[in-house]
Amino acid sequence: MHGGFIPYAGTFLTFSDYARNAVRMSALMRLRVIFVYTHDSIGLGEDGPTHQPIEHVASLRLIPHMDLWRPCDAVETATAWGAAIENRDGPSCLILTRQSLAHEARLPTEIAAIKRGGYVLIDSDGPPDVIVIATGSEVGIAPRQSAPRPPREKKSAWFPCRAARPSSDRTMHTR
Repeated sequence: MHGGFIPYAGTFLTFSDYARNAVRMSALMRLRVIFVYTHDSIGLGEDGPTHQPIEHVASLRLIPHMDLWRPCDAVETATAWGAAIENRDGPSCLILTRQSLAHEARLPTEIAAIKRGGYVLIDSDGPPDVIVIATGSEVGIAPRQSAPRPPREKKSAWFPCRAARPSSDRTMHTR
């Protein structure tokens, strides 16, 4: 494209199936497009099962050359939108929930790490017995699901973006 405009589209996540060919072609052609999908939820919403996305995020993640962001709060959403605007190497998907989500407290280093696609939000004192990984609306409930374990025995990592391009930053890989 000539660079003056960034095309974007938005709809309920469950309707992403109808756009699958266009989304896939934009990724294969590495076109700069932003797809905003809403009403992502693990819970059944007021619209019923016809609007409950189950396999949609997983199938979008399979499309090569596309960044898929599933932010857990306003900070991650703003970061995802900024990264989508800056992405010149293919399309970006922002998967947003319809639920009100609590703000997650973060250190400045964790906020900076959001743009890399993943970061550790709750770290263990030593080698963890369990690693909890979550994205989107599950980030708020994931630590509670592993609550019986003492904090020193668990590590919780959040991955708001599954980027098609491997990161040159080895920090996440070694942690």
